[in-house]
Amino acid sequence: MSWHAPTVVRCWRYVAPTSSRMSSDPTEAESYCALFLDIVFRHGRKSTKTRLELLKEAKHKYSSSEVLPLRLGAEWWEDMKRDGKPISQQARFEAAATEYVMAQVQTVRWNEQLALKGKAPSLPDYITVRRVAVGAPLCIVASEYDLGIDLDIDILLDPLVQALQAAVSDHVAWINDILSFPKELRLGEVLNLVCLLPIHNNPCAASGLDPAAALNGNEGERSSFGAAACRAWEMTASRHEECVGLASRIMDLPHLSANPNMEDYVRAICSIAAGNWAWSLKCNRYIDPPPTSE
Repeated sequence: MSWHAPTVVRCWRYVAPTSSRMSSDPTEAESYCALFLDIVFRHGRKSTKTRLELLKEAKHKYSSSEVLPLRLGAEWWEDMKRDGKPISQQARFEAAATEYVMAQVQTVRWNEQLALKGKAPSLPDYITVRRVAVGAPLCIVASEYDLGIDLDIDILLDPLVQALQAAVSDHVAWINDILSFPKELRLGEVLNLVCLLPIHNNPCAASGLDPAAALNGNEGERSSFGAAACRAWEMTASRHEECVGLASRIMDLPHLSANPNMEDYVRAICSIAAGNWAWSLKCNRYIDPPPTSE
């Protein structure tokens, strides 16, 4: 079994809009994400230009930190192809990467709607997009490359396998949302599972839920968010149990377990959720710094 350890880690980092300008402007975000797809996978509106020409143009428009994912993404993709990544797997990876970057654009659109109209997405819509935007589905496709395997499409489309992929992706997304919530609440950001749960349970609260009030000691708001955080943890725990149960059921089915690579694949998928959980507990990203005293 070959192991290309950096691949899943790289999947986690790429292409989410990398500046405040793109994080608040859907047009800018869509332009950047389309350029990423043009440069890395050579498709899109500007595919008649060479990769070097597109990168040169990007240097005049974007900062060095914004250009870096464009350049490294192209290098990484070429490395994967040189390593013999199967054509069918290349197609699935490109499709997953496209869905991932467009989910970033949808997230920016929602942030704009919240800022301009106070309109939040429905909880089901948010969960569906967040599942992709968190990057786990892209990592799941990359895990085949990391393992040096190429599973048959019939296996990948099996309902149990797809259910496991969704459960792992939701687990990663919801852990991220729950642990990000205190910091996002302090910043007044509400596009988060914990914030959207009270709105889903009580649509009339959509315009009245005030993150600032919770910070300023409003017990009613604190109670709403506290209950929502508990519910989010319950949902995540349920997803964890589903991951365990689905993994067991997959390995108990002869038509799936007969594949010699299936056990490694299931372990790799589940390790994405476990690894994210372990990393999240130690990462400074989720530490909400105490307010500075004046």
